[in-house]
This record gives sequence, structure tokens and C-alpha cells, in this order.
Amino acid sequence: MRPLNNSSILILLLISNFAFAQVVPNYAKEKRWASQVEDGLMDGDVVWLNANKRQFMSLYTPSETNTKRAALIVHGLGVHPDWAQVIQPLRVALSEKGWHTLSIQMPVLANDKDAMQYIPLLTQADNRIKAAVDYLQQQGLNADAIVSHSLGSLMSAHYLDNQQHSFKYFIAIGMPDLAVKYLGKIRIPMLDLYGVDDIEPVLKSIKERAQASKKNKHYTQKRVDADHFFNDKDTLLIDEVGTWLK
Repeated sequence: MRPLNNSSILILLLISNFAFAQVVPNYAKEKRWASQVEDGLMDGDVVWLNANKRQFMSLYTPSETNTKRAALIVHGLGVHPDWAQVIQPLRVALSEKGWHTLSIQMPVLANDKDAMQYIPLLTQADNRIKAAVDYLQQQGLNADAIVSHSLGSLMSAHYLDNQQHSFKYFIAIGMPDLAVKYLGKIRIPMLDLYGVDDIEPVLKSIKERAQASKKNKHYTQKRVDADHFFNDKDTLLIDEVGTWLK
């Protein structure tokens, strides 16, 4: 086989970069999720927001107390803002603990796509988080906390690393290894919460996440008796998050 010359290598790089840039969210899947969520919504209200020249769904759940504190809830890979595991329990429970919550639909891909294939969508994810923050501020609320799960923790870390923001607290539940590179500049109080039976990308990066956050004096890493989705451990999850936010 003949070795590639510089021109051939350049062409391959351009083709690769073009393919990378062409990754777009699965809007049809988002539409199906939205229909499903609206039909079964028990708590909160649907609010449609705009980013990247598209509408996306969010769920606003007002606090039961007189407060201006709001928490943004960011779900994980391929799901929706009322996902029964982690997301729905938190968005409702935090509203009972003195927080308005806004759970937002993040970009999703087809079911067979893994976390690495979401990397080209991080900028779009940033824009959705920014739109959610703007909405909360328009309601006279303070976007004080960002509470995220799994891939949502990667998206949230990317936002905090790359955007000016007003968040005071960052909770990352089941944060994967891909987020390590975005932790170095984060200085706000952060809870890195994971389970003893978590998934491999979380467990294999425990030390790396702590090392990347060594300059954050307000970084806390905590392991609890749970799996990645806190199956049958909603009370544990709510207690850990609620207590830390106090």
C-alpha cells in the first residue's frame, strides 16, 4: 500500500471534520418524548423554550415556598426531562424543599449512539442551558443550582467551563470520564455523587475527576450505596442532594 501524502491526509481530515460537524439532534425522537411526557405529566407545567432555531420542551415545577432560588435539572443520555429514574424524583422533590425547578430537554440521538457521539452536540447543549437560564431570570428567579445526571453532567460541566454563568452550585450525579477535561476551571461548590455499583465510565474516572477538581476548594466527591440510576433508592438520592444544597 502506498503511504498517504500530505494532500491525501488533508482531504481525509476535512472529510472527518465535516462528518463530525454534521451531527444533529434527533428532533423526531424529541417530539415523541414531548408527546409522551405531556400526556402523562402529573407535576409541573410544560414550558417551550427556543435555542439553535428550534423549540425544545422543559418542565417547570414551582416551589411550595416563597423563594427565588431555582434549580436547573439536566437529564442523561437519550431520555427526557421527566425521566422516571433520577430526574423526575429530583425535579419534584426539590420543589418541596424550597427550590423552583426547570427540567430541560437536552439534545438526543438515536438509541444506538453512545456518549462519545454526543460530543459534537455540546455547543447546542450549552445554548439550551442558556435559554433555560434566561427563562428563569425572566420569571424573576435566580438560576442558583444546576443538577445533572450522567451525560447531563458532561453537558453541564462543558457549559460551566465555557460560559459565563451565575450558578452557585453544581451537582453531578454519575458523572462519566468524558467530563474530566471540563472540570479544571469550575470553582463553585460541586457535589460529585456516584454509586458503588455505578457504570464503568464513572467508576474508572473517580481519581481523575478529583484530580481535575483539585483547585476547587468547594469540591466534594461522595460514594453512596446505589447504582447509576438509583434504582429503588429515590429517598437516598433526594436526601443526599437536598442535604448538600442546604
